[in-house]
Amino acid sequence: MSSSGTDPLPVLAEGLLAVGDGHEIFWEESGNRDGVPVLYLHGGPGGRLSPGYRRSAPADRSWIIGLSQRSAGRSTPSAGISGAVDLGANTTAHLVADLELLREHLGISAWIVEGVSWGSTLALAYSQAHPERVLGVVLFAVTSTSRREVDWITEGIGAVFPEGWDALATFAERHGPYRRGTEQRLVEAYRQLLCADGPDADPALVDAAAEAWMTWEDEHIRIGTGALERSSPQTPADEQQRIERRAFARLVTHYWAHDGFVADWAVRWGAEPGSGLLGGMSRLAGIPGVLIHGRRDVSGPTLTAWELHRAWPGSELVMIEDEGHGGPRMVEQWRAAMARLVAQNS
Repeated sequence: MSSSGTDPLPVLAEGLLAVGDGHEIFWEESGNRDGVPVLYLHGGPGGRLSPGYRRSAPADRSWIIGLSQRSAGRSTPSAGISGAVDLGANTTAHLVADLELLREHLGISAWIVEGVSWGSTLALAYSQAHPERVLGVVLFAVTSTSRREVDWITEGIGAVFPEGWDALATFAERHGPYRRGTEQRLVEAYRQLLCADGPDADPALVDAAAEAWMTWEDEHIRIGTGALERSSPQTPADEQQRIERRAFARLVTHYWAHDGFVADWAVRWGAEPGSGLLGGMSRLAGIPGVLIHGRRDVSGPTLTAWELHRAWPGSELVMIEDEGHGGPRMVEQWRAAMARLVAQNS
């Protein structure tokens, strides 16, 4: 069986793994259990597993593991259910620890790590923390969730989409603590709106804030992506989809308001405070890495991918000139990179 077809691979097994703090993460496996282990990390934060990821690596030579990150997708409890989860136990450090627990649970000594969008941030954080467990890394639509990136995607990009950004800001001004032209961050205003809980919380306002946020994301992420699946349902036709959209919006604003919880990630390895994941790239020296990015990605400017590549000895930067935050040619390059790394480790 080949992973290059149009149908996703069947799931061989799935389960829930208790990781502490009352959380269980959903995981699934496909491909060949005797093949090279591959870990797939979805976007968001707060995204979900789309079946297409199971086509990312050669099915006959890869043991492909996917998971829903803490409080997202099919993991429990969902961040989309009010009062069900304490986001204080949801940080990048928690997610990295969850990945190690899953690796140990599955009896894997080392794996290829692939991450899409936010998943590339998590892939870098995990690989810097556990380089001995990483056979190679493939990053798609590269992010490192630095303050600069968060400020761009929540504020600066309004210069490209002024109508959409005005609607996003206006909602926060009418319903929350935000005032444009001040030092207040729009992402923090939405974090407060979306994470409101307790007896005085207004569920309708939370849902309205989630819709405002998702409408904005859908607007700026669409350039040059072709027909790729998105990480969150587009039309919340039922309560389950509304829960998924609340979870997505809550988690993404929670993480972005804290700059991905990675501003000081590399301090433990001697990097300067505030240097983010870029400060820890020397930890990946000797680990094969491919960074795939679209030149037209207005949500995540090329500068991040270029800086990470420059700081990562031996990495390869693949720039697709006519695509954005994903696209069919980027997917082709992704599968090709995965096939090379799998062949090198077979």
